[in-house]
Amino acid sequence: MVALQDRKSRGQVTVTQTPELISTSSGQTVTINCKTGSPVLDAGTSIPRMAWYQQKHEEAPKLLIYYANTRNSGTPSRFTGSGSSTDFTLTISGVQAGDAGDYYCQCEHGGFGSVVSVAFTGQLRAPILTVLPPSTVEVSSKNTATLMCLANKGYPFDWKLSWKVDGNSKYSETSRGLLQKDGLYSWSSSLSLTADEWKKAGSVVCEAHQGTVPLEEVGVKDLAQGHNGGTP
Repeated sequence: MVALQDRKSRGQVTVTQTPELISTSSGQTVTINCKTGSPVLDAGTSIPRMAWYQQKHEEAPKLLIYYANTRNSGTPSRFTGSGSSTDFTLTISGVQAGDAGDYYCQCEHGGFGSVVSVAFTGQLRAPILTVLPPSTVEVSSKNTATLMCLANKGYPFDWKLSWKVDGNSKYSETSRGLLQKDGLYSWSSSLSLTADEWKKAGSVVCEAHQGTVPLEEVGVKDLAQGHNGGTP
């Protein structure tokens, strides 16, 4: 299965990206639409000044299509661009695992379309969790304790991380899932405590959730016995 998730648009030209979420089977056809708030035609030639890009984790954006329908050198034939004036489409025929990544449109006038994340949503896979305790220097000199939870090799992209201190939930945000070259995802979340809270805590746990049920968790207090500090 392939899922495409739309994110917030940005740029000088208003762009509407639809649909917001698509699910399709491997080998099927995926269509990404890009609608601009004003025409993006070249005044002299009437050529649509619209391009499509693909970006994979930790790689530079790759130009797939320019002038709305012209494939860049090296772009596979399964990628097709179409449209004119204000309505444009990128079609991926027979989508493959290697097509996972982010896609966005860009017009010459500086407007960017919404980023669409393409991910193969296969079997649920809980990420591997690692919790990094605060440093001794931070606890002793700043009177704070910052913990980091790193989650790797999870699937699909919408895992969430949460924290519990002595069984009580603590608010934190989870970073957006980053697609790795192996097709799996990584996330991170930080927790800030006072030095006193850290020293008094009996247990600090990071949990990975798929939906409302935690499917994986790891504690950190056993990594810093004595609670008077953490890593050097």
